Amino acid sequence: MRMHRVLIAMVVCMVVCAVVSPRATAQIPSVSLSITGGLAMPMGDFASTSSTQSGGATTGFSAGLNLDISLVPMLTVVGSFSYVSNGISDEYVESLTGGSYSGDVGSWTTIWPMVGIKYSAGLGPVATIYFTGQGGLVLGSSPDADVTSGGFQYSYKSFSSSAFAYGFGAGVKIGGKFFVEIKLLGAQPEYDLEATASGPGFTSTFTGKYDQPTSIIQLNAGISL
Repeated sequence: MRMHRVLIAMVVCMVVCAVVSPRATAQIPSVSLSITGGLAMPMGDFASTSSTQSGGATTGFSAGLNLDISLVPMLTVVGSFSYVSNGISDEYVESLTGGSYSGDVGSWTTIWPMVGIKYSAGLGPVATIYFTGQGGLVLGSSPDADVTSGGFQYSYKSFSSSAFAYGFGAGVKIGGKFFVEIKLLGAQPEYDLEATASGPGFTSTFTGKYDQPTSIIQLNAGISL
């Protein structure tokens, strides 16, 4: 709830800044499309291998699509769609199996459809700096796994989930076409859990639910089409 209020306050501030600016008086409707790609670095519990809500995620990649609808020269409505994939660290898997392992382990996959506001300002003759605040959804899939460790077999089933998501970002655009940006994405989806452990003469299955804090910093480069 606190993050919801921060997001709303940020959007309101951007709108007020644009309204009071002398440059924001003329309506200049325009639409632009851009594509992005870059690194996706997990943060906090999502990257942890030892916290009570650890996700064991490693640095992965992201790819995205942005649609900008200009309201006034400095204020833009921006919709974005990001696909993010983060692997699982060996240390995290070993903490679950109790030692070294062999087998296949999947990845965290998240999709972030978001909408919000972008505020831009000139930064020299050819460069523009911008700030964004967005809200939307995360559509996530937990990793599956099928591994062997110490003579025991462990399997984890993948499940999907969705939750409210927020995002903040900043970037620099050069020549009206190329840009680099940093974005923080956050959410806390709830996933189902089904894990099976088996060995000589026994099989045990564990089921339940868990919240997975999911915070990611994206370092993107992009181009306007």
